[in-house]
Amino acid sequence: MPLRAGTLLAWVVILCAALVAADVDPVMIKGSHFFYHTNGSEFFIRGVTYQPPSNSNNTQVDPLANLDCMRDIVFLSQLNTNVIRVSYIDPTQDHTACMSALQNAGIYVFVDLPTNLTINSTNPQWNLDIYNSWTQKIDAVAGFNNLLGFFVGNNIITNSGNSPAAAFVKAAVRDLKSYINSKYNRDIPVGYEVNAAANYDIVSSYMTCGSNTSAAIDFLGISDFNLCSNNTSQGFDLISAEYGIYPVPVFFADYGCRDSPGSARMFAEVQNIYGNPMTNIISGGIVFEYFQDDELNGLVSISGTHVNPLADFTSYSSQIAKITPSPTLVSNYVVSNTFTPSCSTGAAFSASPTLPPVVNQNICACMVGSLDCIAKPGLEAAVVEFRYRSICGSTSENCPALHGNGSNGTYGAFSICTINDRLSWALNQLYQYSTADCYSDADAAIAHTNYYSSGGDCAEALYEAGPSGTGTISTFPTSTGSSYPEYTNIGAGVPSPVLSNGAIAGIVVGSIVIFTAFVLGCVRICCWRGKRRGCACCIRRRGIKFQEDATKDENQYHPDSRHSKSPDQPGGLRGGGSSIISDDSRGMVELQPWDERYLPPRSNSEFQSTSSRSEIPAHGLASEGSAYVSHQRHHSSTSQHSGPELVSSLAAPSPMDSVKELPAFRAHDQPEDKSLGSMKLLSPVVKVLPVPNADN
Repeated sequence: MPLRAGTLLAWVVILCAALVAADVDPVMIKGSHFFYHTNGSEFFIRGVTYQPPSNSNNTQVDPLANLDCMRDIVFLSQLNTNVIRVSYIDPTQDHTACMSALQNAGIYVFVDLPTNLTINSTNPQWNLDIYNSWTQKIDAVAGFNNLLGFFVGNNIITNSGNSPAAAFVKAAVRDLKSYINSKYNRDIPVGYEVNAAANYDIVSSYMTCGSNTSAAIDFLGISDFNLCSNNTSQGFDLISAEYGIYPVPVFFADYGCRDSPGSARMFAEVQNIYGNPMTNIISGGIVFEYFQDDELNGLVSISGTHVNPLADFTSYSSQIAKITPSPTLVSNYVVSNTFTPSCSTGAAFSASPTLPPVVNQNICACMVGSLDCIAKPGLEAAVVEFRYRSICGSTSENCPALHGNGSNGTYGAFSICTINDRLSWALNQLYQYSTADCYSDADAAIAHTNYYSSGGDCAEALYEAGPSGTGTISTFPTSTGSSYPEYTNIGAGVPSPVLSNGAIAGIVVGSIVIFTAFVLGCVRICCWRGKRRGCACCIRRRGIKFQEDATKDENQYHPDSRHSKSPDQPGGLRGGGSSIISDDSRGMVELQPWDERYLPPRSNSEFQSTSSRSEIPAHGLASEGSAYVSHQRHHSSTSQHSGPELVSSLAAPSPMDSVKELPAFRAHDQPEDKSLGSMKLLSPVVKVLPVPNADN
């Protein structure tokens, strides 16, 4: 029927009431029953699965973040509903309006935690990826008192082949219960749903077995669509036998049998669920489902803003209106189901009682911080998944530190980490065999921070894990001393933020080697070509031996640079003299230092003019066959300098110079000639000679 004016008015009233919603009485668990916390009366679940179908782009819809819930609360109330089960919520959305409106209507909420990230039955894992996703959903709704509990999985274990996944489900229950207890001031139940078609008696026993009660489920949901009118008694007899002494509450998480295909469901099982003797064992049930689906299991159909109740709506409404359960007051209830079943073993059910490690972010941070090669941050999820599978596969053979086996109870120390962290470990194993692997891998990066030496409990935790990562960690780090490590980009993509110390050292050493080789090469070439014969290197190479009989040349422009007042003082950088010796000096006599017989009188202006030409021209060295000693300043012949000085620069003569320089040598019988044509200007070399005795 269409949405009438009265229904629309009721919707508006509910929306307004949601803004001033009063707290409902929280529901608690004692033994195998639910009770209202305040008045102590027993709570029976009269529930409906409330999950809209995916939208046009196949995206799941969060019904608690959609104001359409206001429209549907009216019809849920007509069915005497006190619980809805939601299969998907978006933790980034605000759920206040719907949760408050449901609270005012006296409706509690079960939330399924698994969606895209879940515990897979064929390749089960329990790690930080799943844990972080689920705890975000817990935080999104745990603050509402009408939150009844969370499902960590449904129908994951369906046969003996995938029974090892039960260990991972139980580990999830353990860690999520610990998270809730540490953060919230009330108990929020965490449970699991089994399928009646499978051997759920073994699965349900495992979920509460053993002495570790912190890992036991708080409730058990049964999915059973076989309780039709021709099979009702037999089905309930089996359930009574199985769960008569079960230690936690049991209810039907999904039910609604159809006697024949295409026919309306009659819901005859409702009277059995809420009648004696089942109310001593079963705490109610949740009908599947509110919205019409492809298999025609809905109670209503939605057309735009109109809600159209279907035949199933009418059948269920009439059945649920007739129930008269016999509640028990908590004050009169004595817990008798104290038996803890033993954990099953054998081929029929091979889940180990030893559970995967407790998820711990700091352990994974310590592990990543100890690596040299890590997965590059920012990789797409598909790339990370592909690279991880290509290196490690789906078994523990290649990467035992990153895999777990629920059958024999062996788990890698880092199997709890995110897939990005696990890929970093796998890449680092490749890096251990060849440094080229990390440098050449476009998905890898060189890490710089090392937590192993950063203090805290990292060192102890990593020691317990062992070099292969297969040890059991019992020391849980409270901090790592740092955030995740900095890294150096190797492949294409994200730019490199820093260089490692090793890389910097390598660059410096390489630069020094290249520069040294370049300088030595230049010197060698210059010496062989005769362009730098004035350097000490070239003197040694040419083997010139004029040390004893050559006299010192007066350094025309540094007269004080290398003189000794003592005749027996050896020449050199301290107290020695220098002379310019021609390569072609046969038949020539060497001029003694500061022999001014050939020097014309000069004025101060000439000295200044000569000084202006002392610098080497920009085009380079003097041409072969001509060299001039630059003039910088004039000294007397008695000038003395105690410290070392550099030999004057050599410069090519300029044809425009007004002052002509003297040749270094002249023949014995050659008259004085100061013209440029008379000069023999070959490439000079400098030789350090002792200063002759002035008295001689």
